[in-house]
Amino acid sequence: MAETLHEVKEPRQQRSRDSQERILKAAEALIKSKGFEALTTAEVVRRSNTSIGTLYARFGDKTALLHAVQDRVQSREEACMRNQIAKIDWDALTLADSVRRLLEIKQTACDGDDRLFEAFVVHGATDPVLRAQGYRHKAAVENLEVEILLKSADEIGHADPEAAARVASRLAQAAQEEYVQRSLAGGPLPGSAPPELLLERLADVIIAYLKNPAPVA
Repeated sequence: MAETLHEVKEPRQQRSRDSQERILKAAEALIKSKGFEALTTAEVVRRSNTSIGTLYARFGDKTALLHAVQDRVQSREEACMRNQIAKIDWDALTLADSVRRLLEIKQTACDGDDRLFEAFVVHGATDPVLRAQGYRHKAAVENLEVEILLKSADEIGHADPEAAARVASRLAQAAQEEYVQRSLAGGPLPGSAPPELLLERLADVIIAYLKNPAPVA
């Protein structure tokens, strides 16, 4: 049976809003520090100094709480990206500079959220609500990045610059998912590559793709 999103109604009273905020903060912090498996309603209640009744009245269960945390985290990341993007004169940048700045902004927006991201991706494989919210977030980020990349459309070597820009955005998203899941897998990784080097090489790959389409056979 497909799961449905538990709608969290905005409390009218400030006291209720405060308790809801404490619950969400506690749940997010717990996943962030120990992973989704450590998320229990009892521990969230203890950390948030609320009650089981309050938690269930607002969120229903642990799964619905995860849905709300995902929405909270992804909304924050999008707001962070929009804020950083608005500070830059993109018209003054080259395509290569724009790619590098976008990757840096995305990295900053989700810095420290690896375990949260892992929980959304892993459990999204079986939870249609998490998956749908994740796709909406990816689409929003993609649209932000495509709008910026198309400011340098004359440097994109593809017949369809927008399609190429969307592929570039998805390459970055796929690389992020792969890195997070591998880094949190618990087992040894072959070789050693610091995040800064991976970010630099990813930028090189995306720039090369945008500038140089594959030759027609």
